[in-house]
Amino acid sequence: MLEHGGELATTLVGIGGFLLLAAVVRHYTRTSPLPPETWLLLAGIAYALARNHWLPALPVLMMEPQTVFLLLLPAMVFAGGAALPGRVLARQWLPLGVMAIGGTLLATVVIGVAVAWMLGFALVHGLWFGVALAATDPAAVSVVIHRFSIPQRLELLMEGESIFNDSVAIVLFTALGAVVLAGETFDARGTLALFAWNLAGGIVCGLALGWFAGKLVVVWKEQNRFTGITLTVLLCYGSFLLAEHVLSLSGVIAVLCAALVFSHVRLAGGTRQHDDLFHGFWRYISVLAGSVLFFLLGVETGSHPFPLVWAIGGIVVTLLLARAATVYGGGLVLGALRHPVPMSWQHVQLLGGAKGAIPVALLLMVPDDYPHKLSMLCLVFVAVAFTLVVNPLLLKKYLDARALEQDAETVS
Repeated sequence: MLEHGGELATTLVGIGGFLLLAAVVRHYTRTSPLPPETWLLLAGIAYALARNHWLPALPVLMMEPQTVFLLLLPAMVFAGGAALPGRVLARQWLPLGVMAIGGTLLATVVIGVAVAWMLGFALVHGLWFGVALAATDPAAVSVVIHRFSIPQRLELLMEGESIFNDSVAIVLFTALGAVVLAGETFDARGTLALFAWNLAGGIVCGLALGWFAGKLVVVWKEQNRFTGITLTVLLCYGSFLLAEHVLSLSGVIAVLCAALVFSHVRLAGGTRQHDDLFHGFWRYISVLAGSVLFFLLGVETGSHPFPLVWAIGGIVVTLLLARAATVYGGGLVLGALRHPVPMSWQHVQLLGGAKGAIPVALLLMVPDDYPHKLSMLCLVFVAVAFTLVVNPLLLKKYLDARALEQDAETVS
């Protein structure tokens, strides 16, 4: 009977092998200056190199964009949203707006102009690449900042920025993609209206679904039982699919808002906020999803050719300049608006603005006949690897050297 299940057995062995790898890596890197996800990225690169050069019998692994956007990203955003204090996050709307919208636009221009000049692209092609790489990645940022002890408000600013600027980047990437691939005229007013609809509609959709699910588990008294936890899985993926694929809204924002309001409403049933089954389950799912994501990202990086070796230094410098313009420019604007961010925090924002799977997934969805796809992927893999390997080391060195300034605003 077992001979008919050979393919399934092979798949299960592969899954078991990866889970063992993830467990071993996390155990032995607990005191490492690099987070476990970075080591899994490096393990993925090693796997790809081994398969390509020495062990061709190893299974072929690929990072499918739909796997990132439909399976892994919603789970990680929901887990992050469930752990965030919603009321405190709501008070940070101004800095989040400045960083997520203004910062993404500024970074897009800096990266786009530099890459267009460096590689001889038309400006619109450079901007298209720039918007894909401009946004910080929720999974990558969470990996970096949770490795260190930083003030809660700063953590909120960085995580909130990474989630909201993803929506900005995806809308702009879609709009510029129509210009680059189909030759359409860029409609700034239409793009702004589309972004506003994505953002506002995603917020309403997520809040409504999260409130309903939270009330349901309270009435059923199922907060920490199988039924209640199952409803949270349905809420996570249901809110994303409804917003993104039915209503054409921001699925990321919908999932975040659903998690925030659900986590608040469920407490009306007398459940403790921390150390219960709900938070433990979603912490595990977040870690598992992150492990899969960064290993596959490493495999994709190791499998990709790098013909633009001469441009590697250029993209790293460009990335640093774009992030510096975003962070310190945003700091000046917020200071003028009487919402200052301490300078030491801005240094942490600079080093903690990691890139991850989102820009890679966006570029992987570009048609293969697009002439600059190979060059863009080459540069984005370098940028992602740099922010996940070098940035945590620099951030640790900075935090070891000095204490962060205390913020005047108390975060409760």
